[in-house]
Amino acid sequence: MPEKDYYRTLGVSTDASQEEVRKAYRRLAKQYHPDRQRGSKAAEEKFKEVAEAYNVLGDPAKRRQYDRLRQVGMQGGWYEAGPGFEDLFAGVGGRAWQAGEQADFHDFGSLGDLFSRIFGGARAEHAARQRGHDMTASITVPFDTAARGGGADVKVPREKTCSACGGSGAAPGTGVESCPQCGGRGQVLSGQGAFSVARPCPTCFGRGRIIRRPCAKCRGSGTVEQPVLVQVAVPAGIEEGQRLRLPGLGQPGVGGGPSGDLLLEVHVEPHPTFARKGRDVYSKVHIDMVDAALGAQVDVQTLRGTVSVTVPPGTQPGQRLRIAGYGLDMPDGKSGHHYVEVQVRVPRNLSEEQKRLLEQLRHVPAGAKS
Repeated sequence: MPEKDYYRTLGVSTDASQEEVRKAYRRLAKQYHPDRQRGSKAAEEKFKEVAEAYNVLGDPAKRRQYDRLRQVGMQGGWYEAGPGFEDLFAGVGGRAWQAGEQADFHDFGSLGDLFSRIFGGARAEHAARQRGHDMTASITVPFDTAARGGGADVKVPREKTCSACGGSGAAPGTGVESCPQCGGRGQVLSGQGAFSVARPCPTCFGRGRIIRRPCAKCRGSGTVEQPVLVQVAVPAGIEEGQRLRLPGLGQPGVGGGPSGDLLLEVHVEPHPTFARKGRDVYSKVHIDMVDAALGAQVDVQTLRGTVSVTVPPGTQPGQRLRIAGYGLDMPDGKSGHHYVEVQVRVPRNLSEEQKRLLEQLRHVPAGAKS
């Protein structure tokens, strides 16, 4: 297993999303930044550890490689010919290293090339095109918009070049120096048993440069977060908690790489009259007990307007009447139904005449003919 647990350093689980990793890094970087912890060596070391961890976990490709190496360690160590190890080296130099077979390192090429492929150590690869991270956000839409579809505006946090330093990360009037420890490469060799592997430089955090006086506006990052208003097309029939994937609206890529995607979680506002279950809509209608006993015509509000519904004689309280096809239109072309629950009103204040008539009704046997 790698000697440092980057997940523990950032305080995230191994299945954390890229957005969760990014948020954890930003929080810890602000907490331990040298500008806030002046003179604290412990905070400075912690800041370096956090930056090193994010340099690996913040890059999806490096994170996958790191996870594979962690798995190798859990399966029996770095240098044993265990299942994870042979899988890790499969295909390097044109063939796989089979368990029990004598390793021929000439097949792998140089060890530098080997570990460069594992860790992405070559500077050219470090600066290669990389896809931006995916982002997550949420939006709340009205019930009618979720039912019928429509447009909605959402604020998306985006990173833009810092206007104060022009993206250099250095305070205005100051410059950026090449890192003296790594010589501007952004990586240093670290001993690991019989091998040496490339790791992010702990002095410059893999950037290859040193900023003596960070920009006060962006704190040396070269970018600032600025929300952007984006209009989103909400499809008809979307449900509470469903996610929409919006391509290209995530974080911008590195080295000209494509932007990531925005994963938008949709929440639906409750409706004062309607409830919903899948493609079906539910509501209630109140009628008098006489109408429930004798039957009546009542007007029911639906998503498609007012509909006249027949209440059959003898309708019981809580009974549901179905209005076929008046539910939601779904992407599959099928429509749901509207179910209206009958609520029977019992009068509280009766006139003397009403009481007399009800007393007469009380003494008429059920089902008796006049």
